[in-house]
Order: sequence, then structure tokens, then C-alpha cells
Amino acid sequence: MVKYRSEGAEIKAIDEKIAIIHKLSQYDPLFLMIREKFQAEVTHHLTSLKLKKEKTISEVLKEEDPDIETMRQAYLSYGKELAVTQFIFDILPQKLSIKNILLLAEILVGETSFRQKEIFITNVSGNRQSTPQPSSIAPEMQKLVSWYNEAIKSKEHPIAVASVLHHKLTVIQPFGDWNGRIARLLLNISLMQLGYLPVLIAADERLSYYEKLEKADNGSIEPLITFIAQLELKALDSFMLSPGYLSIKAKYEMQKQIETLGDTEKCIVLTEDSATGNLMGILLESSGFKMQETNIISYEGCSKISSANLFSIFVKEKMPNVKILVHRDRDYLTDAEIDAQRETFSRIGVYFFVTKGTDMESYFLNYQHISFCHPEISETVSARLVNEAMEEVFPKSVDYLRKKEFGGSKPESFSHLNQAIEVIVRNSLRRFTHGKTALRILENKIQDVVRRKSQLEQPSHFLSVKQLRKIADSIWGNQEII
Repeated sequence: MVKYRSEGAEIKAIDEKIAIIHKLSQYDPLFLMIREKFQAEVTHHLTSLKLKKEKTISEVLKEEDPDIETMRQAYLSYGKELAVTQFIFDILPQKLSIKNILLLAEILVGETSFRQKEIFITNVSGNRQSTPQPSSIAPEMQKLVSWYNEAIKSKEHPIAVASVLHHKLTVIQPFGDWNGRIARLLLNISLMQLGYLPVLIAADERLSYYEKLEKADNGSIEPLITFIAQLELKALDSFMLSPGYLSIKAKYEMQKQIETLGDTEKCIVLTEDSATGNLMGILLESSGFKMQETNIISYEGCSKISSANLFSIFVKEKMPNVKILVHRDRDYLTDAEIDAQRETFSRIGVYFFVTKGTDMESYFLNYQHISFCHPEISETVSARLVNEAMEEVFPKSVDYLRKKEFGGSKPESFSHLNQAIEVIVRNSLRRFTHGKTALRILENKIQDVVRRKSQLEQPSHFLSVKQLRKIADSIWGNQEII
């Protein structure tokens, strides 16, 4: 077997991701169920990719009066797909065997034995390629199965072992038809047996796949192994973005964050955006929070607001005397959407702070704070700079609200609706101005005036927020307001 460079970039990336997944699988027993569900969905999708012209059940049901034979074939095909998926998972703990390969072919396509006729295949270059004689297939398959069961114990990388198994099957062509489908299923059986995820070859990847198979036929297996490794990376990335995975990851990261907390915290602030952590701290300090007893943690990248809810429950169980404040930007949410989230946190005794404008940065569009940080700029000039920044970002602010109302499309044919949105933003400019962009513009304007970098990131009483001030009083004073 050709050795594969295990130090290759793809293999290194795969091993790093597998290590992360393995760590999470040890953390939460539910993880294995989530992973198996993902594997089953991919495997079932692979099995259900039609090579024949049977219609799917959904296609049949859309017909006005489908004939009974069409319905029968659709349902039998669906049952076959489920049976193949179940069979694959049932044989994963077992050694690869001739019996199971034959049974897989029988369930999938009705093949009960290896082919009895000589066949030729045409590679992607158009060249005719011979295959083993029918009398040689059984011993060749037994030889392959024996090799594989030993190879999985070797030091060869599992991706290489699975790829070589796949290629050897395509060379032997053990069945009269559907050899490619069966070989791809066995590739995924091997990957899952060895602790990896199943892979799919998309339609636009088929040509590249066939080219790699031809190179392997000519003695160069490494391009095919690299190709399979790239597919595995895509599968890992997809899995690591799945809701189930992110939920377990969020729990794991929250647990680790809790373990780092000391015994001096009286308040933990959860903010949705790690980039605004410093601004959040400035706003809190300006509103009376004792920062030496306050810990700011980002829940960005988990499941957003639901992760903050989960984290809050964890903290309250382990640190019942610590108060929790959850921050989220208002963005372009409606009051009803905000009230629903507020009620969720209120039920578990957690403070909930939503910005008055679209985001945290909007609080720093404050002419008095500008003059406090830069005494050389009068309040009149500061107010002008703020207004200019908001005007410059006005088109973007309108566009953000439009996307909230209409999605990604821009309803050009409804000009009156576009005008209405512009009026809404104009009449509530403070509320709808995109603060992040406006603050960057404002800081550049200040820099042009003072000829040095803006100094807005510092506490001042002009940044005090009434709601945050009340929460600070309830934590460090005698009030109790949720």
C-alpha cells in the first residue's frame, strides 16, 4: 500500500477537528446520539440518490392521480433506503466480511452474488479498462477483506485505509451493476468504523472524483486520498455547525467558563458580541457597576440568546448568590420580540438589558461624552459631528431595516414601501442608526479635528444608562429590581 503523508494539511486539519469532537463526546452522553443522527442523515441521503428513474414519494403524492405501480415502486424504494441505512449502522461494530458486502448489495439492488460475466469499464479519459474475470472475483474480494481487517490495525491513517478500500472495490467491480454506489457506501462504512464521518460526493465534484480514481488506477493513489480527506473536512465542518453540536459545545464552553470564575464576582454579564466587551464594560462602569466584582463573558458563536439562557441556569445552580445580567443588541427587533425574550429571563430571575439603539455603539454617539473625552471640542461641534456621522450611515441604516422587513430581496417595484421605511428611519434616527458603522465614521471625524486618535472609550457620567443604574443599585445597594 502506498504510504500517505500523514503530515498533509488536510489530515492535520481532520485530526484537530476529530480531537475536538472526541473531547465533546466524552463530555456529554447525548453527543453520541447527535453524531449518530447526523451520520444517519448523510448515509440515508447517499442511499437515496437515484440512479434509476423511480419517483420519490413526495413527487408521487404531488401527482393528481398516480397509478398504483408508480406508488408501489416509490414506497418500496423508500423502504429499501431505510433498510440499507439501518443495515450499515448494524454492521459498523463488526469486521468487514464477504457475507455483509453481499447482503448490502442484495438489500440495495437485489444482487445476491458476485457477477458471473466479464465486464469492461470506461474511465474518464475514455479509455477502456479491463476488470478481473468472474472466477477471480471471490478470491480477490476475500483478499481485499482480509487486507482491510488487518490494515485498520496498522499505523496507516484511517482516511488512507478507507480510500484504498474504496479504490480496490472499483477495480474489482464485483457486481454486475451499481459498483460505484456500493463502493461509496463501503467507503463510508469504513470511515464510520474508524471514527470518522460519512462523506458525500456532490454532482459538481464527480468529474474530479473520477479523475482521481483514474490516477489511482495508474498507480497514484495519493490524489484520491487527498480528495477523500477534503470531503471529510467538509463533513466535519458541516457537523460542527449543526444545532445539536453547537448546543453541546455551548454547554461545554460555559462549564469551562464557570470553572474559571472566582469567589469575588457579584455580577456576571453575558454579552452577545465579544467585540463590544470593552464598550460594555465602559457602559457598566459609567452606570455604577463595580467592575472589580463584575465579570463580562461573551456568548457569541454559540446558539446566541438561547445559550445565554442555558448559561444563566448553570451559573445560578452553582453560584446562587451571583447576579446575572444578559445583554443583547436591539438590532431591528420589534418590541414584541424583545418582550418575549425579556419574559424568558425574568422567569429565571435574570436581568435583561437591551440597547436603546440598534447596538452598544449607539450609546457612544453622545455629543456630551465627546466633549468630556475631548475638551477641546465644544458641545456644538460634537453635536454636529454626531449628526454628520448618522447622516452618512443613513442609507445603510435604511437598508438594514429593509432587510429585516423584506429579507434579502429589495422590493424595487414597491417604491412606496421603500419610502415608508426611509420615513421610519428618519423619524427615529437615534433608534435605527447602525451604531457600529456610525461610531467608526464619528471616530474618524474626531480624529480629523483633534489630529490624534479618538479617546471615546472611557467612562463618563454622560454614558450612564438609567436601566443599568437601577440594576447596579439593586446588586450593590438595597433595591431589588428585576
